[in-house]
Amino acid sequence: GDHVFVGEGAIVNAAGVGSYVHIGKNVVIGRRCILKDCCMIADNTIVPPETVVPSFTHYSGSPAVWSENLPDCTQDVMIDFTRNYYQHFVPKPV
Repeated sequence: GDHVFVGEGAIVNAAGVGSYVHIGKNVVIGRRCILKDCCMIADNTIVPPETVVPSFTHYSGSPAVWSENLPDCTQDVMIDFTRNYYQHFVPKPV
């Protein structure tokens, strides 16, 4: 999807990732998971295989469970976040 952030150390085996999604650091997304638009996966979360993460939800834990709903402005927040990240991105030296 558009405006998706994937944190360092994340492993994504999802069948589908929507737009405006934030995947935290060291997250594991199991096979055939579906992450709908405007959702957030917290750092160090393990999402079991075949999980569907609904829009405007925040998941955390191991295994991942719903922790809270996200505000309607999540799309705008993710657009601002990903644009800012891109503009200030500095690759690690090899």
